[in-house]
Amino acid sequence: MRSKAKIVSLSALFAALIMVATAYIKVPITVGYVHLGDIFIVMAAFVLPAPIAVGVAAIGSMLADLIAGYVVYMPVTFVAKGVMALVFSLFYYKKFRPLRVIVGSLTGSLIMVACYFVFEIFYYGMPVAVANLPLQLIQPAIAVSVGSVITFALSKIGYINGLKEEIAFKKKIKNESESLKNDKNPPDREP
Repeated sequence: MRSKAKIVSLSALFAALIMVATAYIKVPITVGYVHLGDIFIVMAAFVLPAPIAVGVAAIGSMLADLIAGYVVYMPVTFVAKGVMALVFSLFYYKKFRPLRVIVGSLTGSLIMVACYFVFEIFYYGMPVAVANLPLQLIQPAIAVSVGSVITFALSKIGYINGLKEEIAFKKKIKNESESLKNDKNPPDREP
């Protein structure tokens, strides 16, 4: 039960950090803006299980677009940041490995940039989307470098490692109990 409360608390904290860093720590570019919220998405993907990190990233980023006045971006942000967090989580939720963090961060960031690029082609047209593309790459460059350093620091914190072990242990126990339940109640068979 305690791990659920910890996860809920950390989820709320990361959603708020993502929202505030995205909406208020930003630099406008041709269309849209560059922000520091992705750093917290990297951190959330390391600390929280994948499904929760995806929700936190998608909701926190989408709410930031609402607050910052970029309402038209809300749907694409929800998808782009959710997919980005999923890729990050798949590469480095289990354990910090520098190569996995770099590959995961680059892959997730490029997918996110591609989502916004496709959206901007349809919404603004090809010339604007192409002109905005180099500026869109600034944000992942910051998020990958700073987020990776912070994630490395987080990997050394006992509380976070303990929480991850607690979640993994509870998941293992749940899977074992379901397996035992299925073994005790075999399906009816005809002779």
